[in-house]
Amino acid sequence: MEQDIQRATLWFLTARAMAAASGAQASDTQPSAAGLFAQAVLGLSEDECIEGKSPARINRLSLNDCLVGVAALPAETQEKFLTGALMIALLDRRMDPAEVRWASLLANAMRISTQRVEECCLGARILTDMLHPVTRSS
Repeated sequence: MEQDIQRATLWFLTARAMAAASGAQASDTQPSAAGLFAQAVLGLSEDECIEGKSPARINRLSLNDCLVGVAALPAETQEKFLTGALMIALLDRRMDPAEVRWASLLANAMRISTQRVEECCLGARILTDMLHPVTRSS
């Protein structure tokens, strides 16, 4: 249980950093998407998410702690984290330079290949489209 709470803390720190990188105030969608991702993709329970993102846990960590933490995750979990962070960035259908930089820092810390990063980007785009479908007019 404690390991899952630590993973939740690391995920919410990762997502919060990506939301902050946009330079704009986080929309209501970003925290909701982060919570949904944590439960649906990372398999965390609601209680683990609540505890993981509590100020007592998350506020004592830095971005460096985040990078060290994601580097230590198993490869499959790293890819999920990167996909989720990219999803947070793409919620507004674009990525600002600071969001690209944060994604790059995450990928470098995780030692994820360029091809896998591209696959994570595709996965993030699919998730974003599921959350906010684009209506196409003819």
